Amino acid sequence: MTGGNENNRFNYVHLLPSFIIALLTAAALFFMGIKSDIHNFDKVLDGAINFSSIVLGFLGALLGILLSIKDSEIVKAIFRNNGKSLLKYYFNEAFITGLLVVILSSTMHIVRKDKGDPTLLADIMFYVWVTIVVFFIFSTYRIVNILMNVFFKANDNNAQTRPEGNTITDEERRNEMRNRLSR
Repeated sequence: MTGGNENNRFNYVHLLPSFIIALLTAAALFFMGIKSDIHNFDKVLDGAINFSSIVLGFLGALLGILLSIKDSEIVKAIFRNNGKSLLKYYFNEAFITGLLVVILSSTMHIVRKDKGDPTLLADIMFYVWVTIVVFFIFSTYRIVNILMNVFFKANDNNAQTRPEGNTITDEERRNEMRNRLSR
C-alpha cells in the first residue's frame, strides 16, 4: 500500500517546479500591472489556440510512432520498469493542459472587452490562462524531450539489426543492371 502512495507522491512532486514557475510568471504580470486589456491580445489568443492545437497533433503523432516501435529493446525496458504508467501520465498531462489552453483561450475571446477597463472575471481568467500556458510549455517540453530520447535510443540500438540494404557494390553487376534498365 505504501508503494502506491510513494508513486502518487512522485507523480505530483514533478509538477511543483513547473507549476511554481507558472504561478510566479502570472504573479509577476499581476505586480507589473499587465492585465487582459493588452493591445492585440486577441491575436495572442489566436496564436495560443493554433500553437497548442499543433502541439497536440504532434503529440498524437509521437504516440503513434511510439506504438510502432513498441518491440524495440528501449521501449520494452521502459515498459518493464514501470515507465509505462509514467509515460502515460506525462502524455495525459500535456494533452489536458493543451486542451485547457484551447478552452481558456476561446473563453477569453468571449469574456474580454475590446475597449475600456477589463472586467474582474477577464483579469482572473487572464492570470489563470498565463499559468496554464506556461505550465503547458513545460509539460510539453518534458514529454517531447523524453520521447525524442527514446526514439533516438531505439534507433541507435536497432542500427545493428537492420538489413544491409540492396546497394550493389560490384561494378560489373551495376553496369549490367544499368544496361537492362536503359532499354
